[in-house]
Amino acid sequence: MPNFLVTLLAAEISLAPLGTLISGMKEAMTWIFGRFSTVVNTVASNDLLLYPVLLAMVIAVVTLVIKILRKFGLKSRRS
Repeated sequence: MPNFLVTLLAAEISLAPLGTLISGMKEAMTWIFGRFSTVVNTVASNDLLLYPVLLAMVIAVVTLVIKILRKFGLKSRRS
């Protein structure tokens, strides 16, 4: 058995209770979704941000579709 495993098994390791871990994950997800909703509300309420963000999202979707089509072997006429 490798030396680090022997050391690890010999040391007393105390794990947090599962309920504590789950509640911590819930708090983290609540915080992340709160930040996300703040960003969405900021973008949606400001026209100077809304249109560039929508344009970037459309460009990202078109680029993703093109990459997926190329994975399946479809190429443009010029390629």
